[in-house]
Amino acid sequence: MSIDLSSIPPLQQPTPPSNTLLITNLQDAEIFRADNLQTIKDLINASAPIHSWAPLKSFRRIIASFFDEDSAIRIRQILDGEAIMGERVKVYFGQPTNIEPKDEHLNLPDAGKLFFISPPPSPPHGWEMKLEDAPNKQVHAEDLAEALAKLHHKPRTDLPASPISDGEQEPGRARSGSSTTIYHPSEHGCSPNLPAISVEDLTGESNISPIETEKPILAHTSRPPVELMET
Repeated sequence: MSIDLSSIPPLQQPTPPSNTLLITNLQDAEIFRADNLQTIKDLINASAPIHSWAPLKSFRRIIASFFDEDSAIRIRQILDGEAIMGERVKVYFGQPTNIEPKDEHLNLPDAGKLFFISPPPSPPHGWEMKLEDAPNKQVHAEDLAEALAKLHHKPRTDLPASPISDGEQEPGRARSGSSTTIYHPSEHGCSPNLPAISVEDLTGESNISPIETEKPILAHTSRPPVELMET
């Protein structure tokens, strides 16, 4: 005859003593009334001073911690198996509670990252405030402003060849005697594929659009078929 012990759960070691007690099996909701909780706390506090007291109504238990393990062991021996409002309570040891005071403040961030915080903290030691420069009041670039200032100057004779020959003239626009080069290929790498750009002064000249000088086209449309005219 043999006995199969494979279905037996493994042996669980009891929780070692600690300064924290779990008072469980508090099924009556009346226990968690403020006056009843204060009565239970005063009775326990008379036997051993309580460090922390946390009633958990939804879990039907109370977590209490003490200043040493001996006090927790003594209270467990008193309460375990006792009836509170008709219910026999069960008391277990919980995880140890740290009763030593500790600094719960956050550490200061790295000094090199202080300016990434919004709003930023105080400036570092030795920082001096200085007046910033006024905003730029110059609207145009220097080279463009210089080119615009030369529009009414005498024409330059060293201009590069233009796609329009000297004998040709753009239809509908009179040629002016004053022009200024804004962009010259020789000043920007002498690339043969870049044209020269010049500005002509047309002040006082008449600008006639080639579209306005063209005559309107008179065209007659044929009469539609009779079949399409019937309603």
